[in-house]
Amino acid sequence: MRDYYTCLLILIGLTLPMQAQAQKAYDILAYRADMYGNQAKLELADGYLLASKITIHSRYGDQVFVANANEPNKKGDLKFNPIKSTGRFKSIKGSWIMLNGVFFNDSPSKIKAIYWDGKMHEKIVFKR
Repeated sequence: MRDYYTCLLILIGLTLPMQAQAQKAYDILAYRADMYGNQAKLELADGYLLASKITIHSRYGDQVFVANANEPNKKGDLKFNPIKSTGRFKSIKGSWIMLNGVFFNDSPSKIKAIYWDGKMHEKIVFKR
């Protein structure tokens, strides 16, 4: 009988951590764009914008940007600042991406953005 209770306690202990998983409170909307022949990917978290990120892939390295605020300003602009860069992009300081017209009435099929690399602006259009 003692072995029965021991096995039962072990089984209960093994199943409890699996039940303690949290659900996400937001959906990820995926967008893609091309910049100078490089692939840019926007993962927009609908419901929690701080979980959003933009990744620009190139043969020289990658750049990752995250949202600066949890909501767009009154114009609908949302700024993304760099958090991680690899390759030759490590030395670029002051770059950012600004999404324009981000309102979540419905999930838009296109989102316009401006990329600043510290020297010049580049217009981007992210598409679903």
